[in-house]
Amino acid sequence: MSALNSDLEQFLEVVGKVSAAVADDPGCVADAWGSVESAGLPTLARDTGDEPNGLQWLAHTVRVAAGSSPALAYVLAARYTADLSIRNGEARAPTFALASGQCRPVVATAPDPDLVVVLDVDSWETVVVSWGDVKDSVEVEQRTGLAAVRLASFPVPSTAEALPAEALSVMTSWDLLAGAALVGVAERAVRATQTYVLERKQFGVPIGSFAGLRALVAEMQLRVEPVRALLDLVAEDSGPGDSVAALAGRAAVANCIDAIQAHGGYGYITEYPVADLLRDAVSLQARTGGRRLHVARVARRELGVPGGRRS
Repeated sequence: MSALNSDLEQFLEVVGKVSAAVADDPGCVADAWGSVESAGLPTLARDTGDEPNGLQWLAHTVRVAAGSSPALAYVLAARYTADLSIRNGEARAPTFALASGQCRPVVATAPDPDLVVVLDVDSWETVVVSWGDVKDSVEVEQRTGLAAVRLASFPVPSTAEALPAEALSVMTSWDLLAGAALVGVAERAVRATQTYVLERKQFGVPIGSFAGLRALVAEMQLRVEPVRALLDLVAEDSGPGDSVAALAGRAAVANCIDAIQAHGGYGYITEYPVADLLRDAVSLQARTGGRRLHVARVARRELGVPGGRRS
């Protein structure tokens, strides 16, 4: 795992404080958006666009944000992917979404976007949709995960403008950034569980001294470490992004399930964060395209097209 430079480390401390403030707000992400803007988070992809380590800054910003507010991390990942795709600076609040023949694109509406970059995973075509053209046809998605961003779907109009950016490049950015959010969720599940098992006592001793729980927490950490290392490699342009999204999604969901198990009955009440964290992890995994999409992409990369040659 590569070390982060001191400037990035200092910036991530600010990201942590901002995301914690967003998480503490009982409303939606948009209610605390002023502090997010004051820290320069929404424009980070534009500000670091010419920097050789720009992707590192973006990936770890999303990862750290997810450690307190998965909803904010999702908004930032989508914002950064859109900015990296259009690269013209004209859009005030762009966002990104995947679509397919069976599924309409789903985006955060809190805060409202002004433009949506949509990548169709069936045709591998990317288009740009003006939010004003589809706002009246938006359908709110009633889901418990990522509730703070008020997810909504919309039909892609036939008049949507094709984006010249290569679809694979756009998808690679989304893989990295959405994967970073899932890594952050997986790390948070570990921290929440470590804190609980060291504070909760039975028979006069912390339950973290029990062999079964120690092994459970160790397994959670072992899931995180290789995915975090892979995230660093891809952020340095040294590995495939689809593997990050696939492995991080599995690690996040599995860690959240184990966190609930470690908390026992307390894992299901609002006083503890792990049940909500599981909902966010599942929703984030779905927004990355889901497990099957990534498995198919990895298989194609390694084995080629069915009936054809390996590429």
